[in-house]
Amino acid sequence: MHKFAKLTTATMLGALIMGAASGCGESADLLLWTGFGSSYSTAVQSLIDRYTEASKVTIEHQSQGSYDKLQTNISNSISTAAYPNVANGYPDHFAGYIKSSIQLPLDSYIAAYNQEHGGSLIDDYYPEYMVENETLRYHTDGTPYIMGLPFNKSTELMGYNHYFMEYAKSTDATLKVPETWAEWEVLGPKFLDVMDNLYEKYLFAVVDSADPDKLSDFKVQSSSDAPDADHELLLDCSKVTKAKFRLLCWDATDNMFITIVRQWGGTYTSFTSEDASKYQHGWAEFNTTENAPKTKAAMQYFKNLYDAGVFGLSSDISDDSYSSTGFKNNQCMFTICSSGGLSYNIGTSRLKLTAIPYYDDGTTQRKYVISQGTNLALFDQGDDATKQKAFDMIVAFSKGEIQARWASETGYYPASKSATANEVYQSLLKTKQENPTKRAYQESAVLNENTYMNSDEKWIKFVDPGFVGSSSIRAEVKTIMGIAFAGEKNFDTILDESCNRLKDYVRK
Repeated sequence: MHKFAKLTTATMLGALIMGAASGCGESADLLLWTGFGSSYSTAVQSLIDRYTEASKVTIEHQSQGSYDKLQTNISNSISTAAYPNVANGYPDHFAGYIKSSIQLPLDSYIAAYNQEHGGSLIDDYYPEYMVENETLRYHTDGTPYIMGLPFNKSTELMGYNHYFMEYAKSTDATLKVPETWAEWEVLGPKFLDVMDNLYEKYLFAVVDSADPDKLSDFKVQSSSDAPDADHELLLDCSKVTKAKFRLLCWDATDNMFITIVRQWGGTYTSFTSEDASKYQHGWAEFNTTENAPKTKAAMQYFKNLYDAGVFGLSSDISDDSYSSTGFKNNQCMFTICSSGGLSYNIGTSRLKLTAIPYYDDGTTQRKYVISQGTNLALFDQGDDATKQKAFDMIVAFSKGEIQARWASETGYYPASKSATANEVYQSLLKTKQENPTKRAYQESAVLNENTYMNSDEKWIKFVDPGFVGSSSIRAEVKTIMGIAFAGEKNFDTILDESCNRLKDYVRK
């Protein structure tokens, strides 16, 4: 996920006035809590309205404004049994709910569904999205329970400024969109040489009226006046200085650390269980004897790119905690961002999308990209009939037409094959999109289908185990690369200090 709009005080107060132990709103059959902010409220309500029209089951949606607040509010509601019937959340959130015995396994509901409808419900979901729902709680024989169904799914992409790229290629025919980190090491300085001609200037070009992506006759000027009537202003770099520019930024520094540890061959976290009937204990693995050399090699690689001005963090280019603001202001020309947050990267320049760079040393390729997004949980709330209604809602929201509409309206990826095959989602894939946001959703969807989900491309969408405390580890590693880039501490000290703060999750 990306970022969420702040809620007003009145909205938050409304969200905190919860139903009684039935878990439902005063006039609704079911109560749904989500971590979505206002930017997704319309899409959520659209799903609810469509489902209610078909099922006659009414649903009250209460946004908690962010996933951290959602987790906190559910945890705080346990003592009064005021938690909802259904909520979305991440695996580490589910781990806490399971430990508190408020979240129900779905196995018996799924078995009944299969018997009623024929076939296997789980076969409709993409396996990579089910992993995190089947690694949270286990039977005594070690087989997993199914603790949720996938809902809003995303991954990371590399977005780039098409206008800058076309101008760069016009000055140096060897330039291309880098596919590997090794290519970034070679091509990054060349792109910076191109940028030396754009700081505090404007870029104009002739735009083909039949194909707006086709550009020619570039001109760089210090004045905002177009050279002639045939030229259009493409890039406003009048306020971009070399000191506040980085070629490539990674939107989420926690995802960055986790991904590069994977790509450099290391392990980020793991979990174990001596008694399979109990909840697993998780461990931070990135600084173990086996993994520390790989972690430090990744850190050093990006420190070199950082020192060269090729790579940066959002704090290097703007006051925002995400790189999208800097990207829209042309303070970076490439950004690694979530496919679920593409709308935040839509500015006046043409955004294009490709896969994130991967590790390739000439003999080994590691194409790891993180799998993100939430799942839907069923809580132990209400009578049996209410729980069945809640389960039916979860199924409807995660597959078929309703899921297809959700993906098409938000830019998330379908969680199920039936949603992908639905004509609504196929329209997004195949119909020309003129709106910039919809066009980005389409490019992202095609990239997911043709690259990340294509077995021939050998990409691995990875998911790290969710356990009580995994969110604390993620919060800690979010700071590591910023400290490393500052250069005031060596990598051993940085990693040791992080693990000291995570001592409950470090093997003795």
